[in-house]
Amino acid sequence: MNKKFLIFFLIPTAFYAQVKVDVNWNVKHTVGGVSTFERSKFMTIHANQTEAEWDGDNQIADLRDDFLNGYDVYLGRETGLITYTLNTVAQDPLRPGFASPSDISAKGANHINNFKAKPALKQYESRKNLILCGQLYPFWTGTDSKPTGKGWYLANGTATGEYMGKFIKAFNGGEGPNYPAFVEIVNEPDWDLLGGINESSNSIKEIADFHVTVASAIRAEVPNAKIAGYTNAFPNYEVNNFQKWTNRDKMFCDIAGTSMDYWSVHLYDFPTIGGKRQMRSGSYMEATFDMMDQYSYISLGSVKPYIISEYGAQTHDYNNQQWSSYRDWLNIKSFNSMLMTFLERPNTIVSAIPFAVVKAEWGYNTTTGIPYGSRLMRKENEPESYTGQWVYTDFVKFWQQWKNVKGTRVEIKSDDPDILVKAYVDGDKGYVIINNLEQVSKTINLNLFDNKNENITQIVKRYLTVSASLMTDLQETTITNPITSLTLEPETNVVLEYRFANSLTLDKVIEETKYYSDTYLKPVVANTALSYTVNGIIKSASGSAVLRLGIGRDHGKSLTPIVKVNNTTITLPSDFRGDLQTQRTSFFGVLEIPVPYDVLLENNVVTVQFPDSGGNVSSLGFQVYNEGTHLSTKEFQYDNSVRITPNPTKDSLAVISIDENLLNSVAYIYSIQGSIVHKEKLNQLNTNVKLNSLSKGIYIVVIQKDNKKLARTKLIVN
Repeated sequence: MNKKFLIFFLIPTAFYAQVKVDVNWNVKHTVGGVSTFERSKFMTIHANQTEAEWDGDNQIADLRDDFLNGYDVYLGRETGLITYTLNTVAQDPLRPGFASPSDISAKGANHINNFKAKPALKQYESRKNLILCGQLYPFWTGTDSKPTGKGWYLANGTATGEYMGKFIKAFNGGEGPNYPAFVEIVNEPDWDLLGGINESSNSIKEIADFHVTVASAIRAEVPNAKIAGYTNAFPNYEVNNFQKWTNRDKMFCDIAGTSMDYWSVHLYDFPTIGGKRQMRSGSYMEATFDMMDQYSYISLGSVKPYIISEYGAQTHDYNNQQWSSYRDWLNIKSFNSMLMTFLERPNTIVSAIPFAVVKAEWGYNTTTGIPYGSRLMRKENEPESYTGQWVYTDFVKFWQQWKNVKGTRVEIKSDDPDILVKAYVDGDKGYVIINNLEQVSKTINLNLFDNKNENITQIVKRYLTVSASLMTDLQETTITNPITSLTLEPETNVVLEYRFANSLTLDKVIEETKYYSDTYLKPVVANTALSYTVNGIIKSASGSAVLRLGIGRDHGKSLTPIVKVNNTTITLPSDFRGDLQTQRTSFFGVLEIPVPYDVLLENNVVTVQFPDSGGNVSSLGFQVYNEGTHLSTKEFQYDNSVRITPNPTKDSLAVISIDENLLNSVAYIYSIQGSIVHKEKLNQLNTNVKLNSLSKGIYIVVIQKDNKKLARTKLIVN
């Protein structure tokens, strides 16, 4: 529903549903220093190429090639082989509760020999950004653990981690498959062990301690393993006035945060559950990310990146039914809306996998005759009968719509928060993606800006919608005339692929950075101002800013507080992403509030005051967009004593130069989130310090003496 003020319902729909979208083809948009659409992160499937389900009686002769190469899709996650092997491996006769190292090695050698015997599989190693994950049982060794298929129990977390590490070494490398990019310890332990989605009293401590022990044992075998946890099934932080947050994700961060390289989360919309609609897409998902980001920043000193190893929709009311195109549509529309949110975080999301497995014959219910729901493939004669050759379900239309999208992100703006937009440039091609979160149609007024006035020679429009007969419908048309207006039906998505006469030149840049307050999760008391400080903001000569205010409140409570930034009252927008969440027990979302750029300072005080009591402000921070005409910082000079020169030569990222008369200064390099990543004493014998070995990102360079800042600037590492 439309969330604007009630009087809007008295105005014709055609009037208020007009949305302005502006694209600046020549303006590069970086987020934390990242601007590339990385298909290996975002165009993925929950599968590995070694799975036998790619083979069989397929209508397409070479399914792997058609899907993976044809639509430029990457392999994302494998949970079966490591679990199957644990259920068949022998116990170490000398160490009860530990897997036999020799049996693991023998099974690994056999796996590699089988891989070598199928040379056609090798080509798909380049299509891997693979997550290896164990199922909860029999990996779990705590309360309610279960035995392996051989009847023995893993002794403890060390035994679990040792098995996982030895499995990785035995089954990968050399002439076998590549090592996995990431390791998740177990899949969704909270779901089985801690109760349902709205349970909030049970503590995650036993699971968190298990993750710490397992991670240590894995690294003893595979020191470079990148480990993620805890594959949170359904993060509902706001449940019971944020008690679930306190007992789950906060506690996991406090106990296991330093042992994890990544947070691992599963995100699902519930478009149809007992006749209700409970969506995460929109402001709810923004609030989930912001709360975890801010607490990660507060407690660990930096924002830890994410693995989204499953996302999409749980279609509860349709789950015990035969296949239908409409059920596929419910998943696909969530794929698209969630992906648009993930693409806003290319610097903190390392993998996002829409949940669809290849055939899921293991999930076919022989009693009811109901196949598994979330599949890439189905039997040709479904839903009438589970017979015929294997053909694509309508899930494939998601990857078909996105099949060519790649390149460098460029600036695109929407004046409606429910219209999510992205744009990319790749040589002489440009891509505009527009997603409608609303349950009403929206007319888009599309404005393209290009300072070179390059001619558009062709536009391919791929529009994904649902038909009147509830069939998933991907419409592809080729257009030669510019598109200035188009209509998006409810919850639909369009990809516009432009071909230009010449390659586009990106000669300007927008640099987006998030800054966080050092406090969070404050209870709301009527007419009492909550105060926050957000420090260390760097601005350019021009730009824009958004205050991100996370709120968790009961329905009926105010969502329009009085907000002041540096004692200036800020006008709140009348809308936010997604719906009002009225079919949830409470509201949890982020208000994205534009703040005048000149009001923003290096160090800021923000106050938030509600007229009524109850609920919490869950998070608060700024999203700052600095504008520039160059892609790296200019030389910065302070009083002829200190000079920071970015990218002066190919052998360094930057040089800090200091006057010989200025002794005992210290150079600090901070990540943009505030954690120190480099520190070096400067003196007359070391007047030029070369900065190297910084990963891609944005850094703050500070020269300081006796707690006084002598110089400060920003360094971008591309």
